Amino acid sequence: MALNGHHPWVRFSDRSHLLRPNPPERSYGCAIVDADGDGRPEILCGTVAGPNRLFKSQGRAWVDVAPAELADAGASAIGVAAADANGDGRMDFYILNTSAFAGPNSEPDRLFINLGDGRYEDVMARHPQRNLAAGRSVAWLDVLGDGQLSAYVCNYGAPNRLYFNDGSGNWPDRAPHFGLHRVTGGRGLVCQDILGGDAMDIFCVNENDANTFFRNTGGKFVETAAELGLTDAETHGRGVAVIDARGDGRAGLVYGNWEGPHRFMAWERRAKRFVDLATPDFAQPSRIRTVIVADFDNDGLDEIFMNNLGQTNRMFKVKEGGELLECHIPEAEYPEGAGTGASVGDLDGDGFLDLFVAHGESAPQPNALLFGRPNGNHWLRIHPRTAAGAPAIGAKVTVTYDTPEGGRQRTRWIDGGSGYLCQMEPVAHFGLGPATRIRDARVQFSTGEVHYLRELAADQNVEARARA
Repeated sequence: MALNGHHPWVRFSDRSHLLRPNPPERSYGCAIVDADGDGRPEILCGTVAGPNRLFKSQGRAWVDVAPAELADAGASAIGVAAADANGDGRMDFYILNTSAFAGPNSEPDRLFINLGDGRYEDVMARHPQRNLAAGRSVAWLDVLGDGQLSAYVCNYGAPNRLYFNDGSGNWPDRAPHFGLHRVTGGRGLVCQDILGGDAMDIFCVNENDANTFFRNTGGKFVETAAELGLTDAETHGRGVAVIDARGDGRAGLVYGNWEGPHRFMAWERRAKRFVDLATPDFAQPSRIRTVIVADFDNDGLDEIFMNNLGQTNRMFKVKEGGELLECHIPEAEYPEGAGTGASVGDLDGDGFLDLFVAHGESAPQPNALLFGRPNGNHWLRIHPRTAAGAPAIGAKVTVTYDTPEGGRQRTRWIDGGSGYLCQMEPVAHFGLGPATRIRDARVQFSTGEVHYLRELAADQNVEARARA
C-alpha cells in the first residue's frame, strides 16, 4: 500500500454470486442500511420496470426478502433514501419513481413508513402534494435543528420538494416557504452542515444549469453557490459527496460531471469559498454516475470511488493535504458495466468496507457485490444514534489518534442520501492503519448536542446515543 511513487492497490473479492436472485435487471439507486433493526445491514436496490430488492444475509447468501409493498413491482424506482422519519426507531424509506426523463411524470413517489414485522405503509398514496415529477435524488435533513427529519427531493425540470416533518404525519410540501422550490436540471444532492454553521445546508449539482447551494441560517435558506465558487454552470453534475478534504474537519465537496471535468472542492479559509484541488488525472471527463468517499483499505486515508456508465470505474486515494493518487482496483473496474448506483458499508462485520454496485441503466445487467479484503490495518466504527435508537442522520464525528508520523484527525458525516440516487451506510467508519487506539472522538448531532468518547481501542463498533 506504499504511496512512494507507486499506485496503491485496493483489493476486493467479487461475491456477486451470493445475491439471490441476481438476474439482468435495470437497477438504479441503492442504500446499505439496517432495515429491520437486527443490528446487521441490508441492501435496498431500486429497479425500473421490476421489483425493488431488499437483500438480507442468510447464511453465506444475500437473499431478497422485500415484502410486496416495498418491492412495488409495477413501479420504476430510481432513487432511495432511508431514515427514521417518524421517530419510532425504525428505518423508513423514501423511493423516487419516474416514468419520464424530465418534468411531470405518471409515477408517484413513495414514502414507506416501517410498521415493523416486515410491514410498510405508503403515506404518500393519498398525499395532495405527492411528487409526480422526474426526481433524481432525495435526502433527509434536520431543517430546524430540532431532531425532526424532512425529505428534500431534487427534481429535473420541475419544482423541488421539501416534505416537512411538522409532527402531524401529513408531510406538507414546505419548499416554497423555505425558498427551496427552484426548477433546475436537478441531479445529485447532499444535505449536511457543510459551512460549519451548526445547521444542515443543501448542495445540489445540476445538469444544463448552475449548481445551487442553500445555506441554512437557522431554518431560513439562502442560495449562495456563486459566492462560494460552486456554480459550475457549464457542466452536468451527477454524483456528489462530502469529504474532509484536508484533514482539518472542514467539509469539502467532491462531485462528478457527466462527460465534463470532475471537481475536488476544498474550503479556503482566507477566501471564504471553495477551491478546486482536482488534478488533471482526477478531473478527466467520464460518463460518471455515483461518487463515494470512504477508507476502503483502512490505512487512514480516504479513497474516492467513481462509478462510470459503460466505462472503467476509477478510484483515487486522498493523501495528506489533499493530493490525489489513482489506485488499482482490478475487481471493481467493470469496464462494460452499465453502472448507475453504488453504496458502501460493512456487510460482513469484519471491519473492512464492502461495495454494492447497481447495474442496468442502459441495458439490463446483474448487480455486483464486492467484499473488502482485510489487510491487517485497524479500524473503528462509531454509530451515532437518536434517543429512539435509529441512525442520527446529519451527525458529525471527528476522531483524533496517533500515528508514527504524528497526530491525525479525521471527520465523517452521517449520510441522509442521496449523492446521486443512493445512500451510504449511516456509520462513521474510520480506518486507523497501524494505530490500535484513538485518543478521543467528538460526536455532534444535528441538534447541536455533543458527546465525547475517550481512549477507545481499535477494531470495535461503538455507539453514541443522543439524550431524549
